[in-house]
Amino acid sequence: MAILTLEDYTTAVQRWAEVKSNYSEIQKVISPEQVFILSREQIEWFDKENQEETYFRADIGVWENQLVLILTPRTSTGDVIKLDNYEFSPLQYLESDLTLKQTKTYTLTSTYTLTKDLSKGKEDSDIDFPIMDKPITGQLKAVEEIESWKENAMDYLQRESLEFKGQRLFQSFYIPKADLIHNKENVHDIVCVFGFKYSLVYQRLLATLIFVANENDPRINAPGGVYAVQPDPSNTYDWTKPYPPYTTSPGG
Repeated sequence: MAILTLEDYTTAVQRWAEVKSNYSEIQKVISPEQVFILSREQIEWFDKENQEETYFRADIGVWENQLVLILTPRTSTGDVIKLDNYEFSPLQYLESDLTLKQTKTYTLTSTYTLTKDLSKGKEDSDIDFPIMDKPITGQLKAVEEIESWKENAMDYLQRESLEFKGQRLFQSFYIPKADLIHNKENVHDIVCVFGFKYSLVYQRLLATLIFVANENDPRINAPGGVYAVQPDPSNTYDWTKPYPPYTTSPGG
């Protein structure tokens, strides 16, 4: 596992705070085609160490000339827990294609009314469109957000660094736990992809992280396999909130 000491973590976060205001330095550490990859072991460590019940927080840093996503466990009051080591993932290129999966489930209810003499009377059918209680992102929307980042990220980063001295650029992301541990027993790793989401509140595009789970087939334990028993309706999740502009945990 990739780890940073508490001192290294502080240094990496401070380095990104410095790089954000210099576009030529940003170009050295960010490529729009790169992603973060979190292993199952890292996610389990994050879940174990984190005390906040609803949200994780991941900090962005620069370490050894690479942009890194640092898993930063928090207390129940939202403070960073001081640990000897912190897990992290460097920004990197994918080694294989990434499949975004979404299973749409509908319930067809058919009813028949029998008369008092047991004759068939009225037939009726109804289709239920269940409201999902998880932050699921449709694969088409996710692809659009990812493509938007790929096509516009460098222009966005240049404008933010030149006009706003990097002050509006993300330093951290608040991540609902459901995004990372919704089906962790079947997850081999999670690919974290940058995307753009438009904020009605702030009236501008904001960077987001889209999480795509690479799943194991429990029958053959092969990464990327498709499992048939009780499949999750989606492997794509996205409800992250960047800081800035969000200054406090959405769960607080």
